[in-house]
Amino acid sequence: MPAAALAGMAGTGGTVYLIHFDQPYKHARHYIGWALDVRRRLTEHAAGRGANLMAVVKAAGITWQLARTWPGDRNRERALKNQGGARRRCPLCGVHPHARPAAELPRNRDGSLSRSRITDREKALAGVMTAAQQAAHTALRHGAVTGKPARPASRGPAPVDLWLLPAGHGACKTSSLGLAS
Repeated sequence: MPAAALAGMAGTGGTVYLIHFDQPYKHARHYIGWALDVRRRLTEHAAGRGANLMAVVKAAGITWQLARTWPGDRNRERALKNQGGARRRCPLCGVHPHARPAAELPRNRDGSLSRSRITDREKALAGVMTAAQQAAHTALRHGAVTGKPARPASRGPAPVDLWLLPAGHGACKTSSLGLAS
């Protein structure tokens, strides 16, 4: 047996590669392979030799392109094939996250959304405010971000916002204006 084949079988050296088909062949959209010399192997694939899938893809007239490579041996190739989901690894397919609907996100006992048991990515995909968005919103609500300079401490605390007081506790009494309350 050639030394190159022994090296691949022993788990040392080589490259694992992902080929993206420009249009699907039946259910297949990708091919994962391994080679010591990737250029030579891709030339074989282009000629319709080597893997059966690549031969039928060529016969069907489907074009393809090398999408990604990893350093690794045949064990790594087998592991990637066994995991399935080559589309999740293909940069040409883009990212297709699987989002849980907001109704399925973990909740606290009071029914509110648990902010500690889900990631910001899950929050964004479900259309819920992320931690950074929540912090910015809270800062706006509490007046921390107004665009105005901070009130100097020498002027004392800011006056109470009369719009937030319950009815009848404001500085302006409706009875003094001749309005019924």
